[in-house]
Amino acid sequence: MALISAVAYSLWSRLLAVNPVSRVSVFGFMNPVFGVLLSALLLGEGAGTSPVTVIVALLLVCGGIIIVNRPKKA
Repeated sequence: MALISAVAYSLWSRLLAVNPVSRVSVFGFMNPVFGVLLSALLLGEGAGTSPVTVIVALLLVCGGIIIVNRPKKA
């Protein structure tokens, strides 16, 4: 677990070195997406939740990240 965290923070630092903070920090909003997916896959959680609801929520989060990272029109 420590190795995975070390790799993740190293990648995060590298991304911050070559990209603006405003662009990189938005990807922190992917934490809930991965949390939902991994809890469903590894722990079997969310059995009572409608799959449509989960998919719509995940698409909204991903769509927000895409919108924020779009290049601005001149």
